[in-house]
Amino acid sequence: MMAQGSRLTARAPMVIRETTACAFRAMRIGPWALGLLFASGCLVSSLHPLYEDDSIVFDDALLGEWENSESEITVSVSRGEWRSYQIAFTDRFGTTRFNGHLTTIGAARFLNILPHEGLEKASFIVATNGFMQIQIESARVRVREPDYDGVVQRLKARKLGVEAAMDLKQNVIVTAPSPKLRAWVAAALKDEALWADWKTFTRSAR
Repeated sequence: MMAQGSRLTARAPMVIRETTACAFRAMRIGPWALGLLFASGCLVSSLHPLYEDDSIVFDDALLGEWENSESEITVSVSRGEWRSYQIAFTDRFGTTRFNGHLTTIGAARFLNILPHEGLEKASFIVATNGFMQIQIESARVRVREPDYDGVVQRLKARKLGVEAAMDLKQNVIVTAPSPKLRAWVAAALKDEALWADWKTFTRSAR
């Protein structure tokens, strides 16, 4: 879903030119497909959450244990405070915890995640929001996140349609406030080039 922390300059939106390759290429950064989907690329996250208070929904069907056997990733989802989820993402490196909120944009649903420690970061470190489209069924969950290459191509051509910047590790951070971010995502749903392939998690039998 999501980065654990990104360094931003005060001159967003802009592309910070950097010669280093993406340093988060194999980083454990989020639940559901995030570890799986971002294993082959950098991250697209947002400075502000994708949800607004009146757009938050809660679906009990998301609660439980989920797994992707091919990647050996498991995700445990439990009820959090108010209409939030507590998400524990486990792979062969260990477990990382996140807070999640489910939100609707039109007929589509999205999961917004933030590191469990939230904004309690060291100075100059910003905890950004991961977000992904999600389809919840009784025995499986399908997810897809913004496609990094597609987003970067539009950003560098100044055709992305929303304020964004690249950090020093080449991750993309959308800097627009939540209402504008939601409007951009709604429009982006019509453009498959901006989305990665769907990945599937099944409900664990354990």
